[in-house]
Amino acid sequence: MINMKEVELDSSVDVDRLSQLTDGYSGADVANVCRDASMMSIRRLMDEAREQGLRGEGMQKLLMQQQDLLASAVTQEDFEIALSKISPSVSEVDLEKYQEWMDTFGST
Repeated sequence: MINMKEVELDSSVDVDRLSQLTDGYSGADVANVCRDASMMSIRRLMDEAREQGLRGEGMQKLLMQQQDLLASAVTQEDFEIALSKISPSVSEVDLEKYQEWMDTFGST
């Protein structure tokens, strides 16, 4: 997963399953899913801070204290949550047009 080369992946990540779930996604769509999934740990911490009523400096302090959680590995669930928010931008019609072009002109 080239988009996640700098990010630790949890052992729960099933790349084959993610490949199936991203059928019809463009490269940019997959990059967005990866970026969103990698941000899940910070979102969880920010949600926790909001639940505690923290704002501004209080939130920053909590984030600094929880550095280990910020660096936690991205899980399969993180990817699936990201996929639920990001839809593929490539339609079946687009794929059919591309295939017709490839059948006619081929690749060089």
